[in-house]
Amino acid sequence: MAEQDKQPATDAARVERRSRLDAVLAAIAALVCFFAATTLRDLGPRFLPGAPIPAPPVPAWVEGRGAELTATVRDEQGRPIQDATVRVFALREDRAYFAGELRSDPAGEARFVGLPSGEAWILAYGAERARASTRVALEPGPRAVELVLRPAKVLEVIVVDDADRPLDDAEVTVATADPLPFVATTAEGGRARFDRLGAAPYVVRASTLGFEDTVRTGIVPGPLPLRIRMDRLGALTVRVVDAAGQPAGGATVLAAGTGLWPARSTATDASGAARIAGLRDGVYDLKARRGADVSATAFAVPVRRGEGKEVKLVLGPGRHVRLLVTDGDGEDAPGVKGANVVLVEQGLSAFPLHGRTGDDGAVTLGPIAPGYASASALAAGFVPRNAVQVGDGAAEVHIPLLRGGAIVGEVVDDRGYPVPGATIEVVGADAEGMPIDESTAMSEFREEHFERALPGPAPLIPAGELGVMPGPIPDLPRGDVSLPAAVARSGEPWVTRGDGTFRAEPVTPGRVHVIVRHPEYVETISETVTLQPGGEAHVRVVMRQGGLLEGRVLEEDRKPVAGARVELAATAGSLERVTYSADDGTFAFAAVPDEVLVSVARPESPADVVARLVVQVPERERKEIEVVLPKVREPVAIHVADDRGYPLDRVEVRVLSLDVAVPLRKTLFTDDDGDVVLPDAAGLPLRLSLVRSGKSPRVEQVDAAPKELRLDMSPALRATGIVTGRGGRERLEGALVTLFSPTGPRRATTDADGAFTIADLAPGQARVTVSRDGFAPATLRVAIAGDADRPADLGRIDLSEAGEVAGQVTDPRGDPVAGARVARDRVPTYLPLGPLPPGVVLTDRDGRFKLGGVPEGTAVIEAYSADLGRAESPPVEVRAGRTTERVRIALPGDGARQEPKGAGSLAVTLGEERRTVVVATVPPGSEAEEAGLEPGDRLLAVNGVEVRSIEEARRRLTGPLSEDVVVMLARDEGSRGETRWLTRIRRERVRR
Repeated sequence: MAEQDKQPATDAARVERRSRLDAVLAAIAALVCFFAATTLRDLGPRFLPGAPIPAPPVPAWVEGRGAELTATVRDEQGRPIQDATVRVFALREDRAYFAGELRSDPAGEARFVGLPSGEAWILAYGAERARASTRVALEPGPRAVELVLRPAKVLEVIVVDDADRPLDDAEVTVATADPLPFVATTAEGGRARFDRLGAAPYVVRASTLGFEDTVRTGIVPGPLPLRIRMDRLGALTVRVVDAAGQPAGGATVLAAGTGLWPARSTATDASGAARIAGLRDGVYDLKARRGADVSATAFAVPVRRGEGKEVKLVLGPGRHVRLLVTDGDGEDAPGVKGANVVLVEQGLSAFPLHGRTGDDGAVTLGPIAPGYASASALAAGFVPRNAVQVGDGAAEVHIPLLRGGAIVGEVVDDRGYPVPGATIEVVGADAEGMPIDESTAMSEFREEHFERALPGPAPLIPAGELGVMPGPIPDLPRGDVSLPAAVARSGEPWVTRGDGTFRAEPVTPGRVHVIVRHPEYVETISETVTLQPGGEAHVRVVMRQGGLLEGRVLEEDRKPVAGARVELAATAGSLERVTYSADDGTFAFAAVPDEVLVSVARPESPADVVARLVVQVPERERKEIEVVLPKVREPVAIHVADDRGYPLDRVEVRVLSLDVAVPLRKTLFTDDDGDVVLPDAAGLPLRLSLVRSGKSPRVEQVDAAPKELRLDMSPALRATGIVTGRGGRERLEGALVTLFSPTGPRRATTDADGAFTIADLAPGQARVTVSRDGFAPATLRVAIAGDADRPADLGRIDLSEAGEVAGQVTDPRGDPVAGARVARDRVPTYLPLGPLPPGVVLTDRDGRFKLGGVPEGTAVIEAYSADLGRAESPPVEVRAGRTTERVRIALPGDGARQEPKGAGSLAVTLGEERRTVVVATVPPGSEAEEAGLEPGDRLLAVNGVEVRSIEEARRRLTGPLSEDVVVMLARDEGSRGETRWLTRIRRERVRR
């Protein structure tokens, strides 16, 4: 069975507001990209000691200040260091707050009291000593740590321009293995000095206005200063002419691109020219407007370092579009006043037009150039929807909005006491399978962004050579910062009140759950609920305090590893957090759930996990672990040649580790000699897939990878065929043909004669599916044979004309069920986020459906709801070209059951046959399909553990997104018997 438009003063004020908002938005965007490590910067000796601290104090709302800390500072020989400066920073929600500073006494000790519980970063500084740091998780009571200050290394830097002239006031950043960077500004002669650096090598970055940022890696201090040469930035001269070719003075030029975002505007002079300078190396989009005239957008104009380029834009008649926003899509739906509307040319543009509807729910925007466009709208009480297409020449477009729902709930701790101040985030999938991820911060950001964009792109104001808004963008917010007041929005913040209750609205309707976060509790996820438009759902969330996890990252020789990337993920739930090991290799996490997956990557390769372990953390207790990084394995040298022995370049080599404990996944390309080196892989069981145009793809599995691996690729085969309909009397154009191969699906579309060709195939058996609107899909097994000159002929594939089935899905009481999935034979249970696969439809708000593509004859239609279960219709007679109506399917109401809680899983539907778990459906575009899974494959083991039931299989397939799953599969190959193989598959976000 299957698995279940003012005065000049006002204008000036507006520009000033935009300027401030631009800065804030830029800072917020940057903040999102950094963790707590980047909210601290070592700004050099002038800040030590007694100078301003580069972080705000611990906020008053942080409770629980009963922790005590004794930090002992020693030199490399273990002797205490007096008068060393010790600082403590408390970490809250990925931000660092200053918690205290002391000098060490003659015994090298600095004793702190009244520190807040939770994660903390301790830093120690000494004269002519390299900084030391450690990460701990504090709790009420005493705690001792030791920091070792080793002799410091000195690096001198000279920054010069492309004419070798010194550049003063350039900012230089030095990154070491310690996650905190060192920052200095060049003084007279372009010099900067860093005298408290730790072990080399370093990464050095120089930046200043008017020049391209320059980065140097692998830097080791030497007898001479490091000399960094910076290249001057580029410039664009835009000349605007009218339709008659005459200069268009006073036109507005819009520009956006790699080094200029968001879009900015400037005006042409009497000669129709505008100059935009200070541009970074990259590509830029340009557009011009004047009155009702507009130019086409010049896309991706390349600009190189120090280059000046001229671009010509021609104005032509533009058009305006009236956009009507309504509450729903009914004929008499009322207009929505005050809706924010965005009109975008060609569906994707750096220069969208913004407006707000009037009392009648309409707004007119323009001018836009000829061609199609898209429009979207958002209003208080409604939720974002897909953009509406605006056809070429369309003068009015209707944008229906969807009312949002509300989630009401309460949050308590494990003793039943309310938890105030917890933040709420809603995630899930809407009725169309698109992802939902909403929070107060996201809503406020959308409002701020729209208010900034409503007057149009801000003007460029030259500052030196760089066309930017005046004044520097402020440094990243650290902790408490004063931001401009947010635009008023509907509803209250998504934060629990004093009694632990909350109301989150508007929320996009769909299958959703609530993620609750509080710095003193474990991140908790609610049960999944179904939310209808304008409806309300209730949840109750119990939060646990969790435990403290501290660890140290070591090499095999017990040497601490600084700057290692440490990721923590809950094995059940969506919690994922990242930190970096301190100078002594330590890391710490507070409020940790009872079972977590800890993954560690080396500093030089943070994307490659080299150690991974599951850790049990007792509630309200401290757990200490050591993560010993394995010895770096020898590399595997791979050589790829053709069948004559000639080396093959540009071969894509995909490598997967089949060892559950070693999460290796790499994609490499061979060089001109057919060679590529796979580091740290000798001795591992590997699955290698080789793909190159014109060559037959190859999959090779080795139990223990040797140091050298030589592989060859033969010429590729082709498969041809013709798709027909109505008994071969009609050749079908536009049919989609998909051939499934071990290296992923190959797709083709039939031409006007119904013919198709699929290239780059390997010999062997393959499954082919063919589909086209109005016809029933077909699936067949084919044999790929022949040679490079003689393609495999798959013959004629005839599709039968299909009919439709229409009906209604109800619950056990006979009430209509909205959002149920309906399909012929079997409805997939788990799907990746995104559109529904072909052959699956959803019921509307009245529970009605219309399913096309059903072959003529007797069919069984199945309906499925995650809340109400699944049920089948009686056998239905389907006639080609006709609609069979009044089919009713009553769901049993038994779908609500506990699901495995994890951030990801595999989007496959499972079934059981003779106590064996089988793959029933594999959705198109899923990770499982890309890995080569097919319906009918038997699932034998997951991560090395045999599975015998759907429940056990699903539980093991579900877990952190950061972890792949290694599965063993079996497939019947006809006369060739059974084939078994291992493969590694990425987990993905799925919807049930």
